[in-house]
Amino acid sequence: MNSILMIGGGVSGRAAASLAEVLNIKCRVVNDAETLNDDLDEIFAGVDQVVVSPGVLPSSRLYLGALERKISVISELELGMRYFPGKCVAVTGTNGKTTTVELTEFILKKLGAQVVAAGNIGLPLSEVSGNIIKNKIDAANMFAVLEVSSFQLEHTFDLPLAGAVLLNVESDHINRYPGGMDEYRAVKERIFRQVPEDKRFFGCSMTGIKRCDIFSINDGMIFCNDKCITALKDTALAAEHNQENLLAALALVQTLLPLENRLEELASALKEFKTGDHRISFVCEKKSVKYIDDSKATNPAAVIAAVKALAPEPNGNIVLIAGGLDKDMDFSPLTALSEYLRKVIVYGRCKDAVAQAFEGKVAIFDAGSDFALAVKDASQAALPGDTVLLSPAAASMDMFKDYKERGDVFARLVRELPV
Repeated sequence: MNSILMIGGGVSGRAAASLAEVLNIKCRVVNDAETLNDDLDEIFAGVDQVVVSPGVLPSSRLYLGALERKISVISELELGMRYFPGKCVAVTGTNGKTTTVELTEFILKKLGAQVVAAGNIGLPLSEVSGNIIKNKIDAANMFAVLEVSSFQLEHTFDLPLAGAVLLNVESDHINRYPGGMDEYRAVKERIFRQVPEDKRFFGCSMTGIKRCDIFSINDGMIFCNDKCITALKDTALAAEHNQENLLAALALVQTLLPLENRLEELASALKEFKTGDHRISFVCEKKSVKYIDDSKATNPAAVIAAVKALAPEPNGNIVLIAGGLDKDMDFSPLTALSEYLRKVIVYGRCKDAVAQAFEGKVAIFDAGSDFALAVKDASQAALPGDTVLLSPAAASMDMFKDYKERGDVFARLVRELPV
């Protein structure tokens, strides 16, 4: 490989270019907007490998130009994998990927392993591999835990993993896949192409049983075979959706480091672990109303999980703030939450579609594109003992840079509310 054309800048583009520089490979980073009037033959002259960022659309002029010229196209993830010297495990699925990856990494570190979380979680694998080569690190015994999105899997063909898990497949990103849910699931399942059959794991919501490999959950306890590890109530993972993440993480750790004789260390690690920001995260309590930031819930299934984690019984004491950028998702499953909700405040580009799921069942307020108004109305609607929940069921990019900014703005607005 002598020359790489990297389509798409951003984090992935910079990581690929950095790795190419370390390898003494020529790399040019381009995007469609900047090359709109450039001749494609000149752009692809001498290029023998095209690498794409996850955000590059199938309709991209540059991507289609590479296919027309029969130039190999791979993801930045695969480029990084080619030069990573250690063992990798990976997680995909609609919901729970980040928590599962963070938990897997946390347990491995507590057990003394040299490990890094990479991929869709924010640190490109190409950056990791480039740093290893540049700094001449002996990383043969290093583990990588990869969060992998469907966008990355579209152009990943060589992904030799020690183990992998598909947590769940729910309505999301359907605007990307003309074949609908079947195509979306098929892309997700690409993660297993080079994984031994006994190291292919599925989330318990897909299998219907609370078991993954040699780990199970029963009567509020976590077991390794027939040995109790700890009680769920002593961890931050007791909610139904986090039980799925927990079992998957344990299966992946077991793939890399046998756990049967290290259950006390494992129990200690599980009790220490805390879930990340913007995932059913407590912001504050004002006038006996709790405010919860679940900005990372970018599809209906994630909202359902959040509501049921906060209110095991439908008692109508949640004020929900939802909306944002649609991905051609099916919002109708949200209707099942009606009994849990006092009111729904909708905002953003897909507000009408979200509102339709609750029409005639719950009081609805349309905040338009005024996010501050959405927060204000939610606070006025909530009664003492209620919970105001930001759980948008949609992407953030119609009004915010990303879900993190959306959650941060929500927290700031909440803290500015009168006491």
